[in-house]
Amino acid sequence: MLRLLSGKSTEVLLRNSIISDKKKAIYIYGFELFYSTAFCIISILTLGTVFHYLDLAVTFLLYFMPVRVAAGGYHAKSYGRCFILTNSVAVICIFFSKLLWNVSEGEIILWIIFGVSFCYIWKEAPVVTKKHPLKADRILKNRRYAHIILIVETLVLLTARLVLKNCMVYTSIVTTFAVAIMIMVVRKGGGEG
Repeated sequence: MLRLLSGKSTEVLLRNSIISDKKKAIYIYGFELFYSTAFCIISILTLGTVFHYLDLAVTFLLYFMPVRVAAGGYHAKSYGRCFILTNSVAVICIFFSKLLWNVSEGEIILWIIFGVSFCYIWKEAPVVTKKHPLKADRILKNRRYAHIILIVETLVLLTARLVLKNCMVYTSIVTTFAVAIMIMVVRKGGGEG
């Protein structure tokens, strides 16, 4: 279905002479990425709305997507598996953040996890594999982007901790930990990268 929708979208551009036939494959791939990402985001937000944790779903997306774009990490072998994996990671992160929210020692554990995750992502980003090689200048740019994103997310997290007394802070930390794990899986040779 994703391939069909992407093909139809590309055909619209071709019919209106917006792109040349030479770029058809590139646009199909771009539309596949766009639709895959959009459907995943819509699904996570829909689950958040239906099960009354929309604020945590938005927090997950804000802490998961930006750093993953720059830092990389495990990638599923198909768009369908990516959809299932990302939705599962969202649900698991939100479940554990809510669980830790109800444990009195939860916050101490979370800040330790956040510090370790932050340092690991800072050191290891971006993930470069044989299947997805990056040029030296792209590696430096992605590393810089990952560092900037980590700093911004940390400042927002610290500010939120001072202002808010809710589970969103916990979701931010657990999500950062999930990103670190996805990078670690690839670094240890267990993922697509």
